Amino acid sequence: MTLLRRARAVLLLALIFLWDLLVASLGVARIVLSPAIRTAPAIVVVPVALERPWAVALFAYFTSLTPGSTCLHVSGDCKRLYVHVLDTADTEATVARFKHLYERWIRELER
Repeated sequence: MTLLRRARAVLLLALIFLWDLLVASLGVARIVLSPAIRTAPAIVVVPVALERPWAVALFAYFTSLTPGSTCLHVSGDCKRLYVHVLDTADTEATVARFKHLYERWIRELER
């Protein structure tokens, strides 16, 4: 059952990433092509509930691969990611979005 659960998590993680890649790419394109650039960039702190270093690294990679965001730093204890986002009106919603999209499925891979 564990192998099936992990395979499901990998598949869902890949599909979610591809969807997020498409949506984020369109959002960045909208910003770039807009005649007036109106963004609200921010550095957000994403608390990490993952246990293994490879899982934290995978979470950081996914945040960096998504257009409009990049992981700047992982804290020494691997409990926080510092992520720069190109445009956010609500930093708490941005953090929740990253955790919902990526962390929960990476946690399934850790088990």
